[in-house]
Amino acid sequence: MRIPLRSAVWALGGGAVVLVAATAWGVARWAAVEAMYEQGERRLEAATALGAEQLRASRGQPLDSVAGALALATGYRVSVFDSEMALLADSDLGPATLDTLADRTRRSEVEGALLRVSGSSRRKSLPDGQSYLFSATRLYRGESVVIRFGDPVEPMQDAAARVARQVGAGILAGGLIVLILIHRAAGVVTGSLGEVRRLLIRLAAGQSPGPRIKLSGVTELARLASSANRVRAELEEQVARVSRERDELAQLLDEVVEGLMALTSDARILLINPAARELLGLGKVPAFAPVGSIVRDPVLRDLLEASVVRPEGRLEVRIGGRELEVRTKMGTGGGSVVLLVDVTEMRRLEAVRSDFVANASHELKTPLTVIRAAAETVMDEGLPQGLRRKFLNSIEGNTVRLQRLVDDLLDLSRYESGEWRPARERVEIDRVAWAAWQEQETTAARRGVAFDVAGAGEAVGDEAAVYQIFRNLFENSLRYVPEDGGRIGVEIGARGGLAVVAVKDNGAGIPAASLPRIFERFYRVDAARSRKEGGTGLGLAIVRHLVSSMGGEVSAESVWGSGTTITFSVPLHRDAVAGVAAT
Repeated sequence: MRIPLRSAVWALGGGAVVLVAATAWGVARWAAVEAMYEQGERRLEAATALGAEQLRASRGQPLDSVAGALALATGYRVSVFDSEMALLADSDLGPATLDTLADRTRRSEVEGALLRVSGSSRRKSLPDGQSYLFSATRLYRGESVVIRFGDPVEPMQDAAARVARQVGAGILAGGLIVLILIHRAAGVVTGSLGEVRRLLIRLAAGQSPGPRIKLSGVTELARLASSANRVRAELEEQVARVSRERDELAQLLDEVVEGLMALTSDARILLINPAARELLGLGKVPAFAPVGSIVRDPVLRDLLEASVVRPEGRLEVRIGGRELEVRTKMGTGGGSVVLLVDVTEMRRLEAVRSDFVANASHELKTPLTVIRAAAETVMDEGLPQGLRRKFLNSIEGNTVRLQRLVDDLLDLSRYESGEWRPARERVEIDRVAWAAWQEQETTAARRGVAFDVAGAGEAVGDEAAVYQIFRNLFENSLRYVPEDGGRIGVEIGARGGLAVVAVKDNGAGIPAASLPRIFERFYRVDAARSRKEGGTGLGLAIVRHLVSSMGGEVSAESVWGSGTTITFSVPLHRDAVAGVAAT
């Protein structure tokens, strides 16, 4: 039987149209279903994460009411399981149904959440037999629980089927020309769905989302592309905000000079800034390391471990030669925050101040006691005139000593507080040395002490300060050089842009054990002799501050029984005499 060409063409064309339409319908349905699944899973994961936060914040509320409220707000089915995968609450099931489902049926998404914090699956639900997209995540709400959101896939499949039917009907109704147009349209549909799919895959992999998806002329596809673009924009905004906040917090913590630590509820290190690592002498700290394995000091370790259960704590501990003040405060959501402050310098200054007050009080008490005793004796009318004069001389001498002590204390206080600033003027060192010696000439002549100045030089500094340095050093030397044979000399030289001055004597010298401490306040090698000679114990401390303020250094060399050399330096004037000998 022969078939007319037109009929054969029609039959072949119709068959081709039907075949193409059927093929296009199947492809369109598959692509739409896949895209909607992936989009639904992304939305479901986001809703699950938000639901977990709301469930964590709703402690004390019944699980049924919380699950129902979340289901009403999101449109998803909401379920809650315990750590044994027993169903505790379900927004679609009543309490009676829950009792019949109290078994611990294996659920892949719940198992995944218990093992890896979050899990998902596509499967049928046992109670109603419907297929769902499930997304679950684990949280701590007094105990470990899993919240699961479910989205039925039937609406997605229906939507995909509608798209496929539209494509197939258009091909069947349009004939060969329409078939070509539908084929092209199918290509556009597949391309649009592929773009959506690729976008979702890139977002899921944490890659750059790329350009926005162009909206298709098909309503459903346009809505799908619009939803994908909206998810893309929201995710980019959230990632950018989280990254910005993370970077700002990291920069702030790095810049803080105090040590900061954040501990989790089980005393693991959630965060530690560089200052805290430096104060505790730590290198790189692994994330979530137990604080007990990082901190070695037992007292500090006990405080930090207890900080997650104790509202507040405070402690001073010595670690690596530093005094640390440690304060802890328990967080409202669990864990704790730890602050570490280095108070080493503060404690040192407190000790120095305490010693200074004690020494100053002792030094002031001695002359005052002598003055009081002598004054009470002088008031006796029967006291012989010669003895009266002796006590009056004692009162005068101790008054002078007291005045000198007060003057030195005021000078030292002024220098140490920074209230005094040295002048920068041209100073002829040899001339100032001779001028300072003139004050001591009467005492030196009476004791037969010789004096000379070797060399000359000009410095940049405060002439009054240099004068006081020489006067204090000369007074010190005169107390310890022998009578009839004592010698005090000044040698002036230059070294590396500094005028170097050495004051030498042939006195009793300084023991090696005392040499490092002679520039301390109130320190005396021979306390009894120094007080007898009228010394305050502050002369060399003043010398050290004056020299340091002018940019120089001071040091001492001595051999017990063979004299002492005090050497100090001040900046050399640029027009200093060329004949100054280098030292």
